[in-house]
Amino acid sequence: MLKKLFDSSFVYYIPVWIVLSVLGCAGTFYLADLSNAAVFRSPVAFKVIVAILIATFLFITVLDWSKIKDTKKRIRRITYSFIFSFFLALSYIWGYQLTSNGITDLGVKGKLFTFLASGGVALGMMSVANLWFALMDKMKSAKAKNTAQKGNLKWFFMSFGIILVCWIPVFLAYYPAIMSYDFHKQSQEAYQGWIWFNAHHPLIHTALIRWFFLLGEAIGSYQLGIAFFSILQMLVLSSVYAYSCTMMFRLTEKKWPFWVATAWFAILPFHPVMALSMTKDTLFTAFVLLLVVLFLEYRMAETKKKRIFLYIALILTGILVMIFRNNAVYAFVVFTFFYAFWSQKQRLQIILLCIAIIIGGHVTKTTMQAAMQAGDGNSIEMYSVPLQQLCRVGANHYGFLTNDQYALLNYYINEEAWHKYNPYIADGVKASAAVYTYETWKNDIPAFIKTWAEFGLAFPNDYLDAFLVLTQGYWFIDDMSHAELLGYGDDSNLGLLYTFNASASHVFEGIETHSYLPGILEQYQKIVNGNSYKDWPVLYLLFKPAFYMWLLVLCMVSLLYVKDRNKLVLCAFPFIYFLTLLLGPVVNFRYAYPIIVTIPLLISWLFTHKNWYNIYHSLPKQGKNKNGKKHTKNQSAK
Repeated sequence: MLKKLFDSSFVYYIPVWIVLSVLGCAGTFYLADLSNAAVFRSPVAFKVIVAILIATFLFITVLDWSKIKDTKKRIRRITYSFIFSFFLALSYIWGYQLTSNGITDLGVKGKLFTFLASGGVALGMMSVANLWFALMDKMKSAKAKNTAQKGNLKWFFMSFGIILVCWIPVFLAYYPAIMSYDFHKQSQEAYQGWIWFNAHHPLIHTALIRWFFLLGEAIGSYQLGIAFFSILQMLVLSSVYAYSCTMMFRLTEKKWPFWVATAWFAILPFHPVMALSMTKDTLFTAFVLLLVVLFLEYRMAETKKKRIFLYIALILTGILVMIFRNNAVYAFVVFTFFYAFWSQKQRLQIILLCIAIIIGGHVTKTTMQAAMQAGDGNSIEMYSVPLQQLCRVGANHYGFLTNDQYALLNYYINEEAWHKYNPYIADGVKASAAVYTYETWKNDIPAFIKTWAEFGLAFPNDYLDAFLVLTQGYWFIDDMSHAELLGYGDDSNLGLLYTFNASASHVFEGIETHSYLPGILEQYQKIVNGNSYKDWPVLYLLFKPAFYMWLLVLCMVSLLYVKDRNKLVLCAFPFIYFLTLLLGPVVNFRYAYPIIVTIPLLISWLFTHKNWYNIYHSLPKQGKNKNGKKHTKNQSAK
C-alpha cells in the first residue's frame, strides 16, 4: 500500500505537507499562548502530541487533494477551505488580543503579523474545513431522490405540543412574565395612554402592552393581563418553531432533523426565557422565522392559487417584521437589490414583493404614529458606531490632540463622555451626545461624516478596535463580554439574558411576579443569569451568538462553493439583517435571537439536493377524472 501511495502523484505533495504542518503548528501554538489556554501550559510532551495530530490530519488532507484529478476543482476546494479557516482564525486572534490587551496589534507591522499568524492558524484548522467542503462535493454529486415529503399536520402538532409542554413549567417559574429590557419605558407609555407613546420603541409592541394592561384592568388584575400576553407569545413562537421543524422534515426527507430541532427549541433554556420576555424582539423573532419559512413555502407552491395566497402571507409577515424592528427596513432594501442581481428564479415576483413590504411597512408605521400622535424616536441611534469610534479617540489620546482636533471632537461629543467611555456599549456616548451636542450638529450630517472620516485616517487602529470591541460578541466565539456587560450572577437577574422586573415606575406601581416552581427558577437563574453554561463542554457553544453567526456564514460560503445561487438568495435575508446588527450600540443575545432560530432551517436547506425544486414539482399528484375516480398525474416543473 505504501509503495502504491508513494508511486502516485502524492509524492509531489510531500513538501507541501511538511510546510503546511510546520506553519500550522506554529500558528496553533501562537493562538494557544495568546488565549492563555491551560492545557498548553502543560509539559512539552503535550505540544508534541498536538503537533503530531496536526501533521496527521494535514497528511490526510493533502492526500485527499492529490486524489482530485480536476485541477480547477482541487484549487477551488483548497481556496474555500483556506479562506473560511483564515477568517475564523483571524476572529480568534483579534478576539484574544482584545480580551488580553484591550487593543489589536498596532501599525502595519502589527497587522501584517496578525494576518500571517491567522494564516498559520488557518492551516492548522484547514483539515476540518476540507472535510466539510468534501461533504459539499459529495452532496452535490449525489443522485436526487424523487420522494420529497409532503407537509403533514401530525408533525406540526407533535412539535408544537412538545415545545409548549416543555415551556409551561418555565412560565409557572417566571409567572406572569419576564418584564425586563425596555419594559420600564414602554410600560409607562402603555399605562398613561396613546398620547404618551414614542416611536423610539415599536408602536405596535407598546400598543400590545397597553391592550393587555386594559384587559388586566377589566378583569381586575394587571398580573393576569400580562400573563395572557406571555401565553400569546408562547403560542406564537411555539407554532412558528413547529412550522419550521415540519419544513425541515419536508426538505430533508428524514425524521432525525425534525426531532433534533424540536428538542433544541423545547429544551435549551434561552428559548422559553425569550418567549416569556416582554420585549419587541420576541414577536419579531417569530415573524422573521415565519418569513423565511414562507419564502421556502412559496418556492414549493404547485398551484397559482396557493402562490397567490403565500404571496399575500409574505407581504403581511414582512410588514410585521418591519413594524416590530426599525432596522428591518435596511435589511429589506439591501435584500431587494441582492435578489435582483443574484437570483435566477422568480426574480420579478420577489422584487415586487420586497417593494410591497417596504412600502407597506412604512405606510403602516407612519399611519400608526399619526393616529396615536406619537412622538418621534431619536435618530441618534444610527450613529452608534461612529460616535463610539470618536469617543475612543478622545479616551485614548486625551492630552495628545491638537487644539483643533480637541475643539472639533468636543463639538460632537462632550469631553465628559470621553472619560466615561465603555468600549462594549455605545449607550453612554449616545446619551451624552443627545443631551449636550446632537441638537447642534444633527442638521449638518455631511460635516459630521467628514470629521469622522478625518479622525479615522488619523487614528485608524482606534477606529478598528472600537468597532471590533463593540461587536465582539457577534464574531468572537469565546467572547463573554456580551453576557457580563452589566454584571452576572445567580441572583443578579443579569447575565446572558435579563430577567429583572422593571415594571414599576413613578407613574405605575408595577406588576408583582410570583414563582410557582421556585426550583426550576433557581436552575434557570444559574444558567441564564449566572452564565453556568460556560462550564459545559461543547454545549456552551449553543449559547454563543457568534457560534450561530459563523454557522450562518458557513451556510453562505458553502452555497457559493457549490454554486447554488437559488438557495443562496433565500439565506441572504438573515445574513443581511446580521450585518445591520454590526452597526448597533451593543451586542445582546436578544438582538441575535431572530437569526439564531433560523439556523437549523437554513442548515436543512443547505443539505437539500440542488435540484430539489424540480424534483418536488415533478412528483405524482393525486386527482380525479370525470367519473370521480382517483388517478395519478405528473405536474411538470415550472
